[in-house]
This record gives sequence, C-alpha cells and structure tokens, in this order.
Amino acid sequence: MLSRATTSAEIYCVHMALPTWTRLVWLPLVVFILFLAAISFRPLLPIDETRYTSVAWEMYLRQEWLKPLTMNFVPYHHKLPLLFWLINASWSIFGVSRWAATLPVVLSSLASVYLTVALGRVLFPGFHNQGDRTAIIMVASVPFLVYSTLIYFDFTLTVFVLLSLIGTVAYARKRDWRSVVLIGVSLGLGILARGPVAFLHVLFPILLAPLWASDLRQPIRWYLGILAALGVAAVIVLCWLIPVLWQADGKFAYALLWVQTVGRATGKLDAHVQPFYFYLPFLPVALIPWIFLPRFWKGAAMLREGLWETEGMRFLICWVVPTFLLFSLISEKQPHYLLPLVPAVVLAMVLCLKEVPTRQMAHGVAIMVVAIVAGQIIASATILKRYDLEPVAAYMRANRDKDWAFIANYHAEVGFLARLEKPVDDVPPRQLAQWFTDHPDGRAIVICRDSKDVAGYKAVMDHPYRGKRMVVLSAQR
Repeated sequence: MLSRATTSAEIYCVHMALPTWTRLVWLPLVVFILFLAAISFRPLLPIDETRYTSVAWEMYLRQEWLKPLTMNFVPYHHKLPLLFWLINASWSIFGVSRWAATLPVVLSSLASVYLTVALGRVLFPGFHNQGDRTAIIMVASVPFLVYSTLIYFDFTLTVFVLLSLIGTVAYARKRDWRSVVLIGVSLGLGILARGPVAFLHVLFPILLAPLWASDLRQPIRWYLGILAALGVAAVIVLCWLIPVLWQADGKFAYALLWVQTVGRATGKLDAHVQPFYFYLPFLPVALIPWIFLPRFWKGAAMLREGLWETEGMRFLICWVVPTFLLFSLISEKQPHYLLPLVPAVVLAMVLCLKEVPTRQMAHGVAIMVVAIVAGQIIASATILKRYDLEPVAAYMRANRDKDWAFIANYHAEVGFLARLEKPVDDVPPRQLAQWFTDHPDGRAIVICRDSKDVAGYKAVMDHPYRGKRMVVLSAQR
C-alpha cells in the first residue's frame, strides 16, 4: 500500500523510458495513422458528420463568418461557430475536401493529449517523467480512438477546458493577471466551440477551490479574479453574438439564446433524452484496455489509501465527481458529451498503472491502434457501405441543374458531399405527388424499407442506407 511518506518520485517512477527520437515522433505518428485510416476507410457518418460539414460548406459559400449559421440555406441555431471557422480556415489553406474538414478535429485531439500532460505536470510534482505514459494511456483509450477523427465538437471543447483548468490551477497558486486572461480567453473560445456547456466543465474546480487548493490565500480576491475571467469570456462571445443577433430575427435569437440552452438541459427538445444512469455503462468502456491488467486493479487499490492527501488528487475529485453527477442530471445525454472528462480519468490511471512498464503500455497502444484500423478496413467493405452517401451525392452532382426534394426531415445529409449551392426542398410524404407536379423534371430522395413504399414513381437510383434504402425518384414511370 502507498504510505504517507511515499515520495512523488516513487509514485511516478518510470520503468523504462522511451528513446528520445521515439518520444518526439510516436504521438504525432499514431494520430496521423488514425487520421489516415479514417479518411481512407470511413465515410462521413450521417447524420451528424454530414450535417456539420454541410453547415461549414454553406459558410464557405457565403464567405461570411459573422453571420448566422445556415443548414440547407436557412438559419441554423443549434451549434456555435468555432469548429466551422476552423474547418473553413483549413479549406482556405488546403482546398475544400473531406480530409481538410477532418484536420481541425484531429489537431484538437492531438492538442488534448499534450494539454493533458501539461495539466498533469501542473498538478503533480515529479510528473515531468510521465508525459509518454500519460499520452499512451490516453491515445489507447476507447474514447480517443473512437472520437479523435469524428467531426464533432467535443475534442475542440476539451482543448479549451484543459487550458481553462491549467489557468485555474496557476491562478490558485499565484495571483497573476496572465492566468486570469488564460481562463477567460479559453472559456470564451470553449463557449464558441460548444456553447454554455463549456462553463459546466470548469464550474466545480472553480467553486471548490478552497477544498483542493493547498494554499488558497485571499479567497475573495480569488473569486474576484474568476469574475474578471468570466468578463473576458463574455467579451469574446459577444464579439460574435452581437453581429449575429443584429442580422437575425427575434425567433432565431430566442432559439439560440434560450431554447438551445434551457431546452437541452431540461429535455424539452426531446433530443437524446436519457435516464439518469445512462452514463454508468460507459465508465468501464473508458478504462479499456487497461482494466484488463491485474496491476491496474492493484494500483487502484493502493491509490485509495491516500486519495485526499495530494492537491492533484483533490483537484481531480472536485472536477470529475460533481461534473459527472451534474451531466447525469441533465436530461439530454450522449457519450461524447463527457469527452472533456477523459483527461481527468487518464491522469488518475497514470497513478493506477505506475507498476506497469512503459514498454508493456506501448504494446497496448499498438494493439489498440491496429485493432481500430483493422476494424475500419473490414467495416468499409461491410457495414459502413450502408452509411456511405457518396454514390447518391455523385448522382446529385451530375444532376445539379434539377430541382431536388428530400422526403422528409432533411438534415443536410448531402449538402457538402454533393457541393450543393441551393436548398433541397424538405417535403412531407403526402405532398410528394404535388411536388412532382410542380417540378416535373425534379428528383426526390426517399428513405424507405420496401420498394412498394415508392410505387408509382420511377426509381433512378437505389442505395442501401442504415438498414433501409435511399431511393432517388423521378416522376416518369
């Protein structure tokens, strides 16, 4: 068991350090392999990835970064602009492509690993030797392998959450205006990345600072500094929000400022509403593959002996436990909403795996990376074909002069893939016949289970889609 006299050096001893050149290149190389596998073998997944790239595409067409976002060329209030800005910046450098759209997410994932190491060094004395081991644990984890190449917002948010927390720890130890600026700027950009939920990820480490900080002098001054940081964050958000609201109508403003915040928290949007315990089954998944090592459980048992003794562990507890409970109380839940908590789990696992040699851990990350790459290769020839909309998009590009309809509830699934420059009509099924009367040379996309569902129209294309069929129809028999 760990004794109270156990030194930091003993806790963080490294069994076998990686060679210098390996330490410099292995992490970018592994992330590049994941990136290359994703763009080579996995299509953009509907409906989320296809929708977000379509929103970014419409921003690219307008060349306006300070106007309301649009989806299918109508105002889109569900997300904030930072990821779309990053995608457009990438496109302005490398040209419009799927891989260039994925690049900002991959770089955010890579930055999250380096910032997790940086936070560990801030929190724990003697952590300077643990960078490689921390990175190995994080990169081999299932959340990183799954989400690091998906065009989602959560790893971009994780970057700014980690920067905010690094600033929070620094400000707790030394009242420095630069730490206040770091907290404020990071939090402001985090809000632009994912919305007000960014604040929830740093709320408890800030509020509970008297519990975890070893020497929190002048707590009133501490909280005043945090208020100043919130002011900096507000200024950053308002630099985008004011021009957008100036150009939008009241309905858009209400939806952006109220519905998307309160509605998601209370479940009134009826989107991804899940029970309180929804996240619990994902906890062991986040620990794979390390939970299969007996030494992990031995290290976890030893860690419990001094759980509240060090500032770093107190910080992790004050960060993870109340934040996890808060997100469990919020009605809308998705597994990736908790990605900003993964660095905290990783730092705790560094302590639990202190008896595992670095070389053995390196073998673990190699196995996991090979497994995820091989899995995508196999899936590309099987199940992923049902999610690949490129054949439909290619047909649309070849017939871009025609009017198009989607039956029904269109989420811009093909906007980016087909490089559309005009909207697709979102038509209820009962109005399809009338739509073809008004657009006799048009084409309509219908998702159905059986060809009988589209009887009376000519199917010019039939493509498997998520267990159903995506059929392109014309009015001609």
